[in-house]
Amino acid sequence: MKNQLLSIAFVIFIVNAHGQNLLHAMQGERGVAKQYAEFAAQEQPVFNEKNAASILGLDKNSGLVLSSIETDRLGFTHFRFYQTYNGIAIDKTMLVAHVKDGKLISVSAALVTDFNSAMKSGTATQKITTADAIGRAVAHVHALRYAWQDKNMEAALKEQTRNVTATYYPNAKKVWYNAGDQLDPATLHLAYKIDVYAEQPESRAFYFVDANSGEIIGREERIHSTNAVGNANTLYSGTRTVQSEQMAANSYRLRDHNRGNGIITLNADKTDITNTSFDWDLTLPGKNGLDAHWGVEMTYDYYKINFNRNSIDNNGYALYSYINKGGFLYSDNASWDGNAMNFGTRSNSDGAGVTGIDVTGHELTHGVTQFTCNLNYSKEPGAINESISDIMGKSVQFFAKPADKDWRLSNDMNWFIRDMSNPNAYAQPDTYGGDKWLGGGFNYLLDNGGVHTNSGVGNFMFYLLVDGGSGTNDIGNAYKVQGIGLSKADQIIYRSQTVYLVPTSQFTDWRTACINAARDLYGKGSNELKQVKNAFYAVGIGTGAVATAVATNQIVSVTPNPVHGINAVAKFDLQSAGYVVMKLYDGSAQVLHVYNIGTREKGEQSFTLPGTAELKEGNYYITIENDGVAIGRGKFLVIN
Repeated sequence: MKNQLLSIAFVIFIVNAHGQNLLHAMQGERGVAKQYAEFAAQEQPVFNEKNAASILGLDKNSGLVLSSIETDRLGFTHFRFYQTYNGIAIDKTMLVAHVKDGKLISVSAALVTDFNSAMKSGTATQKITTADAIGRAVAHVHALRYAWQDKNMEAALKEQTRNVTATYYPNAKKVWYNAGDQLDPATLHLAYKIDVYAEQPESRAFYFVDANSGEIIGREERIHSTNAVGNANTLYSGTRTVQSEQMAANSYRLRDHNRGNGIITLNADKTDITNTSFDWDLTLPGKNGLDAHWGVEMTYDYYKINFNRNSIDNNGYALYSYINKGGFLYSDNASWDGNAMNFGTRSNSDGAGVTGIDVTGHELTHGVTQFTCNLNYSKEPGAINESISDIMGKSVQFFAKPADKDWRLSNDMNWFIRDMSNPNAYAQPDTYGGDKWLGGGFNYLLDNGGVHTNSGVGNFMFYLLVDGGSGTNDIGNAYKVQGIGLSKADQIIYRSQTVYLVPTSQFTDWRTACINAARDLYGKGSNELKQVKNAFYAVGIGTGAVATAVATNQIVSVTPNPVHGINAVAKFDLQSAGYVVMKLYDGSAQVLHVYNIGTREKGEQSFTLPGTAELKEGNYYITIENDGVAIGRGKFLVIN
């Protein structure tokens, strides 16, 4: 008996030690885990989702609650959890355990590893009741009418969720919460999380009420909208096949029960859109329902055919759409509200809807994000959220209408709000932290930290990944990306979204997620992985792949030297063909000009430096880069 007890104690010791090794590998800064950690082969434990917290060596009072399990076509099983402390959920947390052949290979995480003293000591207090917390949140919203007061909305929710007790009336869930879009263990404290859906004026958000003081200490937007606008067209995509439900002889409604648990398209008042024939020919504004219905069908098909995903939750979630929504929020706008899609109408038309094919793809992708990585809808996570919706919205368009490859958002509606191939054209940045990057000010605050503006960085990255391109970005990086095509780029973005991203991911984490996705799909040394690195480098994030050009440190000659009032000619040699960039520096090493010389063949080269007659007297320097690799430098003197 004594030997048996010793054996059990030894096993427990080994398990605890192994867990501490994993926790050490995951440990990041400020008591928060790294966004991604991969374990060495000898450290990969046999994984059991019921013991996930102990396997990872988490605090004894911290638990992991399983929320979903998905197995992909590469043989990985992904276990998605949220974290608790003393049985109470920690807001903004997520852990995705990536398991293959029963072994834990790696994790993606927004996870607390070190807890504050109040949580550890159990001194966090709760003075207000659940009912009081709900009352304070509703009073804070101060709406004229709420969703739970609308019988039609309540009935539609029950039908959508197949739950006769479902209601929009708020419930209060206790959570550990800190303000901001990133986890901060030092400031986590007990709060109530309350979902308040107001119908007039329309809004929906989670409100966080301090469980001790009753103060409103946070708000998380639930309505993810795109400002899609366009000129009036009666039907944006021409004549298309749609499926509808026959109710009786000469009686049909826009309900498709052949995809998932249904695609249901309704009027704004939650009533059915009906017709006397299965051939639909409606006038405006009812005709908007045909665009929305077909667009959702195509979005469902896109996800099913390309990723084998069954609706937004991968479990057949019923897709409800409401057309011709009124009010300020839906003038020239559409949204995903956490449960359904809502489509407004154009303000400068006779009732034409905001229902272009890329709009429907965009809004439904917010639903996919909600059920997977659940990116916070503010600042960088929110910008990634919006960018992924733009990316998938356009991909749905190219899937459903392959002849209509236009990178401008809402092009079907003949009104352009963003351009993925040239974000600057619509005041979006194409470089992280670049000229048009939004980091503060009124518009930044108005747009949840620039989510609809800074999404341009991810959009341009994806455009380059698909079609390729070269140039120099706002921070002086010369880039060259070889396009890998839409189908491969889509797979990489989807896997980054559904496997590796977590609620607090930043742009640099998205780069890591896409690199991991490309490695999984196409191999560690694949060209696809290299181009992911190059595409992110092009928008100012991380380093590019190892270039084919060879660094030579050659001396670049400049003639005449000294330069006096005329243009000078720089001569250099290329050992391999590539994209050439020349940079001109003054004596203090400040970049004065960046010259995109373009693609050159192997061999001796010359380039005339323009504007040397305008330079002040002094020493100047030039560098030559070939496909991003520095190959030479030179120096010349200007005299006046």
